[in-house]
Amino acid sequence: MSWLSLAFRNLLRNARRSVTTIAAVALGYAAVNIMGGFADYLFVSIREAYIYDQTNGHVQVWKTGARLHGGSDPGAYLLSGEDYAEIEAFAAADPRVRLAAPMLEVRGNLDYNGVPAFFMSRAMVPSDQDAFFEAATALRARNNARYRGEAITDETTTAIGITDGMAENLQLDVGGSVILMAPTVQGQMNAADAEVHQVIDMPAEAFDGKLVFMPLSLAQSLYDTRGVTSVRLLLHDGADTDAVTAALREHFAGKDWEIVPWYILSDLYNRTKKMFDIIFGLVFAIIITIVTMSVLNTIGMAVVERTREIGTLRAIGLKRPGVVRLFGIESALLGLIGSGIGLFITVIVSLSVEAAKPLWNPPLTTRAVIWQIKLVPEYLIATFALLVVFTFFAAITPARRAARRSIVDSLGHV
Repeated sequence: MSWLSLAFRNLLRNARRSVTTIAAVALGYAAVNIMGGFADYLFVSIREAYIYDQTNGHVQVWKTGARLHGGSDPGAYLLSGEDYAEIEAFAAADPRVRLAAPMLEVRGNLDYNGVPAFFMSRAMVPSDQDAFFEAATALRARNNARYRGEAITDETTTAIGITDGMAENLQLDVGGSVILMAPTVQGQMNAADAEVHQVIDMPAEAFDGKLVFMPLSLAQSLYDTRGVTSVRLLLHDGADTDAVTAALREHFAGKDWEIVPWYILSDLYNRTKKMFDIIFGLVFAIIITIVTMSVLNTIGMAVVERTREIGTLRAIGLKRPGVVRLFGIESALLGLIGSGIGLFITVIVSLSVEAAKPLWNPPLTTRAVIWQIKLVPEYLIATFALLVVFTFFAAITPARRAARRSIVDSLGHV
């Protein structure tokens, strides 16, 4: 009879205790991975919302100092049309880059029927902006509608989109005519007529009520410039972010530019990830402790109840390491079966949530969005292996203690 077969039969002899321990392992495994899957959903949502929904891209190119000082004197920190042409040529030659999109930040006042409102805009070529939005998958409502109204195209040069908050504040709707006013880069006041083509569902609370979407040509006309604030590079694969950043820095080493990957710019992503790494680590440590103590209790009671059996095994020739091995295999089987059931529970929960598409309101958003429990292979495999290892070693101490007893004492145990 093999060690594995013998260990399995011993588990069946103590079915009630074995079932209790397996349930503890399974629920612990499922809890850790459901928590990890939700945390990964948050990371992906924040990352994709920043890169795609907010049109920041994977890599950004700025004139040095523009991010810190460009607001007070934007004209001094703009990339020229020639600068953008060089970056666009680099992007066209690099197969990893999907798009190099110029962006001009504009701040000013929007006037509707004599009622002014402050606005800010990250003006882009409409087709470039659509490319970002089409790649976005995060922070989606059930109907997946981004706006109501008409599409803004490269040809509709005076069309703008306003957020739900601004539309509500100004009692402004699709088809309304407004006047945009802003100082040019030379400091002179300028104005331009525009028509509202879209009322946009803005997920970010910080921008709702302030943000205006406008074509790059309209923003450049308002600021009286051909320059842009920055160029955002959208990649085919986000895993190439560091490689493309390094290539850009090497190619444009002589330029007075700042070339920055998205994760350096997104403070919210970095802070959220650090917070959930700590929370996930604490939850994992607590659950591992509970599971280990449960296994220790199970194996400890099994050792006490089977002391005479251990004495009999020792009397017929089983060595002390054999006793330890037997209980270690039994304990590892508890971890293996429990983790397998926990994996099944995790998959069922993830698929159920995906099918139900439940809604929730994340912090800093204005609408309810679909949430998910993602299946993260790294978490699933690592948790499986760790639980099996921990349950195996949990049996070592009580098994060694039982193996050290003399055969006579073990046989005489009551």
